[in-house]
Amino acid sequence: MSNRDREYFLQLVNTRTKKPINDDTGDYQVYQPGTPVRQTIRSVAGATLTQEVVGTSYISRDMTDGQIHFFTNLSASSVDISVFTAGGRAYFLKGVTPSQHRIDVDPEKSEYILTVAINEKHSHTTVVPIGFRLRKGMIVEDVFVKVVTAWNGSAVASNMENVGRSGDRDGLLNGIHLSSAGYKQARPVVSTTGVVTTTRYGADLATFHASSTAFVDFYVRSVYFCQTAVVSNNLTISRVTATTHTGASFTVAAGKGYVFFVYKLSPLEANED
Repeated sequence: MSNRDREYFLQLVNTRTKKPINDDTGDYQVYQPGTPVRQTIRSVAGATLTQEVVGTSYISRDMTDGQIHFFTNLSASSVDISVFTAGGRAYFLKGVTPSQHRIDVDPEKSEYILTVAINEKHSHTTVVPIGFRLRKGMIVEDVFVKVVTAWNGSAVASNMENVGRSGDRDGLLNGIHLSSAGYKQARPVVSTTGVVTTTRYGADLATFHASSTAFVDFYVRSVYFCQTAVVSNNLTISRVTATTHTGASFTVAAGKGYVFFVYKLSPLEANED
């Protein structure tokens, strides 16, 4: 810490009981306000708290007793923070300022949206952990993407990303086109030969049935139940195919956006915060 740093110290508080949230293993990521770019943050000792290894992984930081504490450059007058508690409650804190030391949250509701910033600075051979892991008791209902800056690449497949978990790289979204700004959903293309294998939900969120004829393929939507807290629940993104500019050598403006994970918490399986 130095006199050129700006301090952020936040305590999560249960909005009903007015008691502090006691969470020692929950995670958070800090972004520049209004954009899916990770903010440079430091510890009390002045050490950089890494949030991204370009082309390889995104890294979350841990809370202590439900507290979020870090330092930024003086130029960072506000930040956005994506919080994911140990019990699986997600909160997106927009435009947080250094003067806000208390954040009221509602850990008693059952529906949440986990929001994570991503970019395209990775090769098609790399499965990139996004820094959050599915929690026990989560029932994932949907996943979609907001593209802020379009993905690059001349080939169509270069603009496509998978969203999954470390046990299944395209289990949630399979080949979503991110070549233009805006919200992107899984919308399978149906033609005279049936349902295509991309731009659709992965096997965790849908089951596709291919018939022996060319005209009656169909799929059935489902949800993904997270019954245990295991490593294979690490959330990931991955590029569908190669592009000419990848990884740390990326030389043009990288595509970037947010992934949204829409889910409920099971009252029987989820842990308390």
